Amino acid sequence: MSQHTIDRLKRLSRILYGFSIALIAGLAVGGAVLTAMTIADAGILTRAFPDVVRDPATVSLPARIVSLVLGWIAIGLMIHAIQCLMRMFSLTGQGRILSQEAARWMRRAGMTLFVLAIYATVSRTLTILLLSMGNPPGERQLTIGIEGTQFFSIFLAGVFLLVAHALVLGSEIEQENKSFV
Repeated sequence: MSQHTIDRLKRLSRILYGFSIALIAGLAVGGAVLTAMTIADAGILTRAFPDVVRDPATVSLPARIVSLVLGWIAIGLMIHAIQCLMRMFSLTGQGRILSQEAARWMRRAGMTLFVLAIYATVSRTLTILLLSMGNPPGERQLTIGIEGTQFFSIFLAGVFLLVAHALVLGSEIEQENKSFV
């Protein structure tokens, strides 16, 4: 690998590290604002889930709170994945591009993204169930489904995880080879 390529990887890692900080801050602030708005006005959830709730007054405060908790779990998973990637970016920025430690942080991020992709599908079903509990009989909903974007997210998370596992294996083989020399 040429020095020019290594320098580009280091530079890109530093840029992505900074972007990650902004992304985490945005997720935290956005989640906090959405939480405050949802507690104050059940209509926020009605607009987020049209066709589920006809009257925002039927959405109980406990249902709103549990829906928010489900949302915060997703935000927590996103932040965890980004933090794992930040550690990998930090190592890559230091020139430790194919290190075992960098590969392991990438694998942790991949596992978290895979869990998040599956969780997003399940939590949507639970949120719709919770929000429609206040609807009159016959209008409550249990929506179990998966959209193309969710399949694609699960697929991409799986590919990310596969690449991360391959990097871990490659870094272990590289370490083993270094021990023979």
